[in-house]
Amino acid sequence: MRFFLKILIISFFIYSCSNDYDDNVNLSENENLNIEDFIYKSMNSYYLWNDSVQNLNDSKFVSDKDYFNFLESSDGPYDLFDKLKFTDDRFSIITNDYIRLQNQFNSISLGNGMKFGLKVLENNIDIIGYVRYVLDGSNADLAGIKRGTFFSRVNQTKLNTDNYRELLFSNSSSYSIGLAKLENNEFKSLDENINLINSEILEKELHTQKIITIDNKRIGYLFYNGFNASQENDLSIAFEEFKNNNINELVVDLRYNPGGSVQNTQFLAGLIAGEKSGQIFANMNYNKKLARFNRQIEIIDSNLRLGLSRINFLVSKNSASASELLINGLDPHIETIVIGTNTYGKNVGGSIIYDYISEQIINPNHFWALYPVIFSISNSLGFDDYSSGLIPDIFLEENLFNLGEIGNVNEPLLKIAIEHIIGREIDTNKSSFHNQTITKEIMIENGLMFY
Repeated sequence: MRFFLKILIISFFIYSCSNDYDDNVNLSENENLNIEDFIYKSMNSYYLWNDSVQNLNDSKFVSDKDYFNFLESSDGPYDLFDKLKFTDDRFSIITNDYIRLQNQFNSISLGNGMKFGLKVLENNIDIIGYVRYVLDGSNADLAGIKRGTFFSRVNQTKLNTDNYRELLFSNSSSYSIGLAKLENNEFKSLDENINLINSEILEKELHTQKIITIDNKRIGYLFYNGFNASQENDLSIAFEEFKNNNINELVVDLRYNPGGSVQNTQFLAGLIAGEKSGQIFANMNYNKKLARFNRQIEIIDSNLRLGLSRINFLVSKNSASASELLINGLDPHIETIVIGTNTYGKNVGGSIIYDYISEQIINPNHFWALYPVIFSISNSLGFDDYSSGLIPDIFLEENLFNLGEIGNVNEPLLKIAIEHIIGREIDTNKSSFHNQTITKEIMIENGLMFY
């Protein structure tokens, strides 16, 4: 898969560099529009919905002047990009810092190891932060932050819908969080503040792996937070251990997994269902100009045979993209039990498109790049209708005030999975908790991608 995508994207870049919009275009007279020209040509060639956007129609411009007037009418690259996007496109992005985007793909980011969510309170203004998990050995871990910690302030400033981006995602070298607690159905700020130091972190996506034995069931458990092809060895080791310990059930926890590499997703599918190797896992389809690249992806042969008859997935609204591909792709081949809430709903994928000036050289004069949607994806049955998320078989929201410990048999979602596996009656009403102080969750979309 890596080889295919590399050849595919390079061929795109060669095409875009060797074919001007018009053979008579003189870019030297419009050097201030070089970036806009790169953006337009890229979207015109590779964008999945290029035939649904009027501004990308091949017959839109009758002359070079007409074309450059259109580019010049935009208020810079971001504005032009917005004019070229399909109305319902939630995923394509543009960046003026492709190094940061590359690092994001490789699970490298500036952070302190505190992985958090944000909830908007009932006044629709104030925000409460809560910790989902902490990276082992990170600054947040050393500072004593735990899953379930609440915070309401950053740098002594109360979090709200207007300032949370600036306070939490500013690339600053450090910040402090002010802790909070729930008291009488209301969040109260505490006096305690914790200072956190940001540094460049390589996240290990396989966070937790264990074997649970209960009622003659040997259950493999995997808490997996991103699909990174460079970390496949961790998955191989985990599944070798599952095999050596003769697990007969598997729980894959994807509740905070925003997606990632198609290759890594295909690899994990092969580890889970090696008996199904060679069968179609997914169909990838491009726009009409690139239809020659349409292809089917098979379940690879991992040489492991776990002999599983079903697999249990733990999900949430934060389970997106490659997480959804894994579930949807395996569904026709093995019984899948999905526990949690509706997933995010990302049934398309893309790749980084750079401004290449030759086959191997990226334009050194700027750091702009695109990440447009370039393909749709479906399973072997052609099912791709999950733009509103995959619907769980067992609906259970996380209890914000009783998150439990990841991998612990009493953690609410894992507990429900275990009860289902061993055949106990399930009552999700007792496990879910709806608090009137909270209205909605803010989706933190840094990293919702699929390539």
